[in-house]
Amino acid sequence: MSRTLIADALVITMDDELGTLEQADVLIDGAHIAAVGPSLPRESGDEVVDGRDRIVMPGFVDTHRHMWAAMLRGCACYGDLGTYFHDVVFTYGANFTPEDTYASIRFGLAEAVDSGITTMHAWEHNLQTPAHADAALQALDESGMRGRFSYGPSSDPSAGSSFAQGTETIDFDDVLRVRRERFEGDDGRLHLGIACRGVEYSKPEIWQREFAFAREHGLPITVHTMMTAHDVERARAISIYKEHEALGPDVLLVHAIHTNEDERAYLAQTATPVSISLLSELRTGMGIPPIAEMMQAGVLLSLSCDTMAASDNSDYFAVLRTTLLVPRGQHENATIYQPDQVLRHGTIDGARSLGLGEKTGSLSPGKRADVIVVRGDDLNLAPINVADGQVVLAAQPRNVEHVWIDGVQRKRDGELVDVDVDALVRNAKSAVAGLSERLGKPLT
Repeated sequence: MSRTLIADALVITMDDELGTLEQADVLIDGAHIAAVGPSLPRESGDEVVDGRDRIVMPGFVDTHRHMWAAMLRGCACYGDLGTYFHDVVFTYGANFTPEDTYASIRFGLAEAVDSGITTMHAWEHNLQTPAHADAALQALDESGMRGRFSYGPSSDPSAGSSFAQGTETIDFDDVLRVRRERFEGDDGRLHLGIACRGVEYSKPEIWQREFAFAREHGLPITVHTMMTAHDVERARAISIYKEHEALGPDVLLVHAIHTNEDERAYLAQTATPVSISLLSELRTGMGIPPIAEMMQAGVLLSLSCDTMAASDNSDYFAVLRTTLLVPRGQHENATIYQPDQVLRHGTIDGARSLGLGEKTGSLSPGKRADVIVVRGDDLNLAPINVADGQVVLAAQPRNVEHVWIDGVQRKRDGELVDVDVDALVRNAKSAVAGLSERLGKPLT
């Protein structure tokens, strides 16, 4: 693989020792970051990318995304969380073919790369058959994305493994088949995890068996928890996990909106990370997560887009901006949450939440080359006065000029590399039309 030198850029490394460098170079050598610093030798790169008026930073880390639903953007926007489950999951999702799964995920991942996301946690709870799992993994592999594939339940509401039933575990045999065929001995871009329905959406013996299976096989666990006030009325899930000593750094909790002080203290004590999905949480009326309170308790936080059927696009800059501003307004305190903190949650803390902190999340020499270049002289972003603040508050996906994942350039000069965008859009539209025809009604 070639060596690429990004020269004379403003570099936000997210590395605690390197910090932000006003004018520096980043050397990509194959799949790794070889060096970061001022005045690196120009001959060290086979290609030199002009970084003047550019911000170079690590790619974003999306720690929770139902990738299968990418083609369902806009759906259920007139309803609440119940509408989302009934329409998107139990009706549209349950009727996906493996071909729909592939088309939707491949389409959605292209948008994610275009937006500067280089690590994705695909939390797939639409696996009716092994063929659906294979289709999802094929799309992930072809995209070049780094991340985790979490094997989850079926969306068929009659299935025991669905969110609607919660009476059966996910398909353990197929999890092992997938690991054997696609992940055995692999230290590559993707790793395998378990998408567990947990306390709120499965019977006690089911979530406990899924946790035990995951730990027996060394697989990380992710579970949605305390999403709504109704969930908390039925069970204080984190308190139940505490009774079973079930949490720890290998368990990523999603949402955790309705936690109390004691529960947040337990999360910090057990080093259990939490993924915040503020756009979907606001859109579906789940509530506002206690972001500042979690930070004060010492909980490791990360950010995510959740699903295109509830956050509607992959604009990670909008995720950063909204996540920063809502707690400021909520607490009537503009200093309670700062741009460098939310940017950290979207990069290095996201990587740590997925167990990838030694590989990605910062521009540290020796880490994998997951790098984005943002045009700082675009009309909506110039002039650069406070780099991290403007990335969070002013940038948009259209400002992302270059993207490398694992040292492979996936976006160049504002265009995706070796991706037929028109074909991906056509395929997604065709899949939606086919789904609508099978259901006998348009998607709403």
